[in-house]
Amino acid sequence: MNTKYHTLAHSENSRIVALDYLRVFAVIVLFFFHLGMIWVPEWHFHFKQETHWFGLQHIMLLSSPWRMGLLWFVAGTSLYVMQQKYGVYFLITRRSNAILLPLLIGVYGIVPIQLFVEMTQKGAIDTSLGQFFIQFYFGANDYFEGFSSGIWHHVDVNHLWFLRSLWRFTLLLVIFNRPLAWIRGRWGNFNSAWLVLLVSLSLFASQIEDSDDKRDLYGLACLVWGYLFGSRAQFWGWLNDKRSALVVFAIVLTLLYEVGFGIGRYYPDNLLIKDTALWSYYLAKVISLFAILALANMLFVTPHPAVTKANAYVFPFYVIHQSVIIAVGYGITNWAMPAHKAILVCAILSALICVALLLLCKYSDVAGALLGKKAKASHWLTGKVAQIAIALITLPLAFKLIGLI
Repeated sequence: MNTKYHTLAHSENSRIVALDYLRVFAVIVLFFFHLGMIWVPEWHFHFKQETHWFGLQHIMLLSSPWRMGLLWFVAGTSLYVMQQKYGVYFLITRRSNAILLPLLIGVYGIVPIQLFVEMTQKGAIDTSLGQFFIQFYFGANDYFEGFSSGIWHHVDVNHLWFLRSLWRFTLLLVIFNRPLAWIRGRWGNFNSAWLVLLVSLSLFASQIEDSDDKRDLYGLACLVWGYLFGSRAQFWGWLNDKRSALVVFAIVLTLLYEVGFGIGRYYPDNLLIKDTALWSYYLAKVISLFAILALANMLFVTPHPAVTKANAYVFPFYVIHQSVIIAVGYGITNWAMPAHKAILVCAILSALICVALLLLCKYSDVAGALLGKKAKASHWLTGKVAQIAIALITLPLAFKLIGLI
């Protein structure tokens, strides 16, 4: 099939339909993944409940390879569309503010809830949440002995590392705008060579020992691929042509690492089983991602008003969801219920609280802007004076993130 004749489904406001669905799908997957992190055995998290649910581990492994890659690819495509619509200057001004302000609010007002729960569970503190916040803002550093890792002492990003890296990567896109434009113009038609290159970068990143560098290199690669190809009809046509092969390959890789990790639990010294599972997992980080994109392009061709509206709340939902889950999980520990009921109650209560906070964002532009929701064009927050004020408020954080302070 000749991919040049494929078309790309857009909504009336020129949004890519498949990506609108995938953006919502990605954060829903992330919500349930972080919910499961409380009860899944072996994997470290900020709050844990002991279980032997290795089956849950395998369920979570279904999305583990590609869930962040999907977010990065969508983000890269969105940044390219923004740049084409508003220009490069927009990315380092208004878009920068839209990322840094919620990140600042998050690290000082939302993420600390997770630190409180983690320190409490580990017996490092025995205080109320209010007393903890007083110590967090005004106390001595030795109060957080053993929990000092962060962008500042005990002030960390936790799950908001994605926003930290997104802001850094946005700067890189601006700096390398001309070379990327040349690549897009000269070699902008996607083919198997680009897929192999992305797989190679992903495999290289998987061998880096430092976890931050490992996930950042993989994330940057997926973001750049989204930036270069995500808005091109030819790319989605290529996915359509290769969809069957991608899906079959993704299923085979998933079976290999799922079975391999399961058997490897009983034969930990068997290197063949271990290596087969690991390399299958690493390959799935790209192949499964592209299979998801291909399936989405087949399934999601008609825009839906609910999905379009939900896209406006993806950013604030991402900012709040993990702290809400951990707070609820911690809050119900004294309810004396079995684990299977506790995870269900936690899911329902967390979802309701998230919805309530998103409704606050809907009816308050200020609350929405603080958590990452775009304000109305006529709102004072979009004015030049407000944007300059936000830039000045977030400037120390920006300098810290690029190592200038």
